[in-house]
Amino acid sequence: MAIFEWISFVAVVFILPPLVLGVLCKTKARLQNRIGASIFQPYFDLYKLFSKGETVSEVTSWIFRNAAAINFAVVIVVALLVPWLTFKPAFVGADLILVIYMFALTRFFTVLAALDAGSAFSGFGASREVTMAMLVEPAVIFCFASLACVARTSDLSVIFSCDNFSLSHNNALWLMAGLGLFLSSLVELSRMPVDDPTTHLELTMVHEAMILENSGPNLALVLFTHYLKMCILWGIAAQCFLRSISYFWTVGPLIQGALSLGALFCMGVIVAIIEGTLVKLRWTKLPQFIAFAVAMGLFCVLIAVMRG
Repeated sequence: MAIFEWISFVAVVFILPPLVLGVLCKTKARLQNRIGASIFQPYFDLYKLFSKGETVSEVTSWIFRNAAAINFAVVIVVALLVPWLTFKPAFVGADLILVIYMFALTRFFTVLAALDAGSAFSGFGASREVTMAMLVEPAVIFCFASLACVARTSDLSVIFSCDNFSLSHNNALWLMAGLGLFLSSLVELSRMPVDDPTTHLELTMVHEAMILENSGPNLALVLFTHYLKMCILWGIAAQCFLRSISYFWTVGPLIQGALSLGALFCMGVIVAIIEGTLVKLRWTKLPQFIAFAVAMGLFCVLIAVMRG
């Protein structure tokens, strides 16, 4: 059983992220009355980038060359630690503070690589990325800390365990935590209405502006790491939403695993609907949007205090 879990998990880690993005792009295209590319187009894009050469600026150092590999390794470790899927193999050390700092580490190297390239647009994107991270991190901490307080542990594996009955009847807490983490993920991933991932105007980009200098296999590794981070963040939010439904606690592991995968694809569809109906907010309006995520975190704190 353990070997089957590891094989399934490794297959999901390397196959699922581009597929979730493909479903998102296809759904968004259909909402706009377009046929759109195949849901497998992200795989073709990654293969094309891996088969191309690289163009590297002469002013870059080892930081730019190795940041993509470092971020990929860190996100793989996060995928092993964070319970974003119910059939993920057990892995010790999933402390919520450690996980938050590991996400911050990926942002640090992304920003550092953007600044190392010496591009003005990369500097714009890096500055905006750090500003948004500073504003949204309290929401993530509030949501995780509220669950940890009720569960009496900071180990995410224990908090999200289906055997942890101290949280089995806290539907409102799970729902608020899911909403807070989902809104925070839109900021972390630079999705609409925070940023338009399909824009070609460098002055309005956030994440895309930071990776403008990447090309070839290096860009492919950066993109795949971003896709995997997207699945992890949406997977955590989906797990919170699923645990807010009492039925989820009573079904078997196979059904829970199927519901986890289905919920992850549903998150992609929801984001596609959001991106198809909302417009990008002005930079001065972003703190107001992020305030909604922080408010969800504060609601989690109030519910946890009342439960305590």
